[in-house]
Amino acid sequence: MSHLLPFAAPPAVEAEARFITRPLSIALDLVRFAAALAVLVCHAAQAKLYGGWFPNIPLAQHYAVVVFFVLSGLVIAASAHHKPTSLTQFAIARAARILPVSLTALAFSAAAFALVTALGGSAQHTDTYGQLSWRGTLLPMVFLSESAWGAGPVWNPPYWSLCYEVWYYALFGAAVYLRGPARIAALIVCALLAGPRILLLLPIWLVGVVLALSPAARRTGVLSGLALFAAGLVSAYLHTVVVIPGWHLMRSLAAPFDFQLSFSRFALSDLLLALAVAMAFAGLRPLANRWPRPWLTLERPAQALAGFSFTLYLFHWPLLLLAKSVGLVAGRSGIGFVIEVLALLAICYVISLATEGQRARVRRWLEAMVARLSTPRSVLPA
Repeated sequence: MSHLLPFAAPPAVEAEARFITRPLSIALDLVRFAAALAVLVCHAAQAKLYGGWFPNIPLAQHYAVVVFFVLSGLVIAASAHHKPTSLTQFAIARAARILPVSLTALAFSAAAFALVTALGGSAQHTDTYGQLSWRGTLLPMVFLSESAWGAGPVWNPPYWSLCYEVWYYALFGAAVYLRGPARIAALIVCALLAGPRILLLLPIWLVGVVLALSPAARRTGVLSGLALFAAGLVSAYLHTVVVIPGWHLMRSLAAPFDFQLSFSRFALSDLLLALAVAMAFAGLRPLANRWPRPWLTLERPAQALAGFSFTLYLFHWPLLLLAKSVGLVAGRSGIGFVIEVLALLAICYVISLATEGQRARVRRWLEAMVARLSTPRSVLPA
């Protein structure tokens, strides 16, 4: 089915011609988990589960989401480039990955909200999206809560990025696997449903796509890779700090835009950060390939950590607020905070066995359902 892909690689592509090699894949798994962990830790401090010293990095959790977007575009494009498939198979793979986690997370979040409020608790100052509502609960199920339709998911603000990412998958699938008028029509419909806010951050996701398909990125040597990796890290660091007193890049570029743009008001600064992340990934590739042994020894733990990072990302917020509502806070104790974070990681890992751990089973079920629907029914003789 390689004819379906305008950028498909030849059937016999050597491993070294791929951007994501085995050592780099392990490194990216660790990056994925580290980003999810950063979101958890920052949100735990934001929710006041810990009141001691904490690094002053404004919107650090948002930076982690930019890393997720670049990683997502990179992995999706690299997979489509080297494993030609059909639109149906692409959709099944994405649905099997997303739905077991997203639907369970939404149900858990709504139940947690209802439980705390029924017990006399309050969501004030901790709930970004207000009170429980049908609109705020149902729209996230079809990933429209961050589109022009509005109303984000109750008690689960991190869910916003998934509502962006799903529409990037849809746009990518339409662009790659369809042809002619069908492609144009699908792209228009997806763009209209996604809305302008989601489209504003599309270039960030496309940075990962371009990186996966760039021949120059695959030809980077060790010395140039080291330079790129260092430049990417330095650029990302400068993105987070106040270089000039009273001036912060992210907030300054977002200032002219209304809050109606939601997280997309950071589109300009996010794009600069995405380019820095791409530089770091491009530089990391030749370094990982040159010294693969340390990465290969970490393969199994890296896969295990990455294997529940999606669940960690979507479940940590309601878990944090549940813990706070029953008084499970660390106060100013750094050790207590570490113990609390480790406990939340353990809980999310257990939950992942029923969410991400069911990915293969859900995929087989979806494939069987599609096969039944596509099989013509036999016509019985009169």
